[in-house]
Amino acid sequence: MQNKEISSQFNLSIKKIIVSQLNILPCKECRHCSIDGICVVNDNMQQVYPEIIDADLIVIASPIFFTTISGYLKAFIDRLQRFWALKYELKKNIFNIKNKKGIFLSCAGSDRIDIFDCAKKVIRASFDVIYTSYYKDFCFNKIDLKDDIKKDSSILNAVFNYAKNTNFTK
Repeated sequence: MQNKEISSQFNLSIKKIIVSQLNILPCKECRHCSIDGICVVNDNMQQVYPEIIDADLIVIASPIFFTTISGYLKAFIDRLQRFWALKYELKKNIFNIKNKKGIFLSCAGSDRIDIFDCAKKVIRASFDVIYTSYYKDFCFNKIDLKDDIKKDSSILNAVFNYAKNTNFTK
């Protein structure tokens, strides 16, 4: 995890979590979290859980592989099962933030308009279990290689201008 403090006119703390750089094992479906809301898998996810609980805004970014998010991100999201168990089975809310918002950023090499549909469903479900509103998504087609997105300045400008002109605290 990388922390970046921004001390301008805003009092923000940004934590960047790159799931492909973490040791996150898949959910074992052992159902222990259904007993007490605790995940017993001992890996880097244990350090990420508090960050998810305390975040005001969650931005998830993933390329599309075979109509859905990356495998790394899917393993991460599957480990949110502990929050699902807390919310739906144990009826406990351990989240301190109200009106938490979520944004999804994605790109795909395909030009199919429906290429993001499955990924959006996964993201929406994951936001739901962490009490986060699916606030906005930015999904861009025909972005296949690492630097392809830089070829169209309107894409990055759209995301930048949205963030610049949006008050996420409302």
